[in-house]
Amino acid sequence: SVPISPWLYVLGVARFAVEHRPAWRGVPIQTWVYPQDRETGFATFAEPTVQVLEFMAHRVGSYPYEKLAQVQSNSVRGGMESASAIFYGPTSATGERPGRWRNVIIHEIAHQWFGNSVTEDDWDHVWLSEGFATYFTHLFIEHSEGRDAFVARLQDDKDIIRSFDEKQPDYRIVHDELADMRRVVTQPGTYKKGAWVLHMLRGVIGDDAFWSGIREYYARYRNANASTADFRRVMEDARGGELGWFFDQWLTRGGMMKVQGTWVWDAGTLRLEVEQTQAASPFRMPIEVGIDITGEPYLRVETIEVRGRKQSFALPVEAEPRAVALDPRQFVLMDVDFSRGEIEP
Repeated sequence: SVPISPWLYVLGVARFAVEHRPAWRGVPIQTWVYPQDRETGFATFAEPTVQVLEFMAHRVGSYPYEKLAQVQSNSVRGGMESASAIFYGPTSATGERPGRWRNVIIHEIAHQWFGNSVTEDDWDHVWLSEGFATYFTHLFIEHSEGRDAFVARLQDDKDIIRSFDEKQPDYRIVHDELADMRRVVTQPGTYKKGAWVLHMLRGVIGDDAFWSGIREYYARYRNANASTADFRRVMEDARGGELGWFFDQWLTRGGMMKVQGTWVWDAGTLRLEVEQTQAASPFRMPIEVGIDITGEPYLRVETIEVRGRKQSFALPVEAEPRAVALDPRQFVLMDVDFSRGEIEP
């Protein structure tokens, strides 16, 4: 009885071993694998299925479909997020590389909310599917394994994005009628950079506004189609301010930030010199400054807004810092070279 986007219908025909696991909140949970993979297959999909469903329901909203079936298939290599009946490659249930398949399971279940229930209205906006599923995989890892594991995944993605941008500096996440639609999806761009865009948006507008906006976006466009502009408007409402500048620079142009700078403390004033050194034009981004002062129990955090190629900032800081860092919580897609400078005579 739940509407499904046409491209998310599937039909799998084979001789299957089927496991009916205990229902979750009234939703049947099923595993369908080839009989010879019965033992390893049932074990593969037992975890972390329910934990991911709980996490997504708590963070975003109720599960949109009437069942969840996880199906071994020879039609895909990784996973295919078909609505309520997710297909996984033939080796998924053989016990090989179980860690990899765990992350695929998280990603494909996250798709049931984003990409499936809320479906991009045009392939040019496919980041609304893949960027979201990638970021929510990272968020579940943070929930289950801690922040260090979450940050490590973001840093790994940043390395891949950097390498990709060096080869294809003009590649943009949101396209406009590509001549070659094979380029509409890339792992470094659509998936990984798309996830970073969501992470940066969270940093720009704050946790409360971010999660309020995510829940409203899902509620408003559940069982329907949405565009990047629709998502932007929801997040602008949540923030209470315009975000066109953010979406335009991170989704409709290539590149990432490269920042060099120095800091000095001068009799009650922390002076910062910051320069964007990437070949592309400067980005506009609020960046947190972490200030470590002897005797203070917590890192003091101030925010500067970087707009131009080279800028100077002055912050009132009464005691000399032991250290100063740019983006201490790692919310900005950038490479940073930032160190203490010398006071000019």
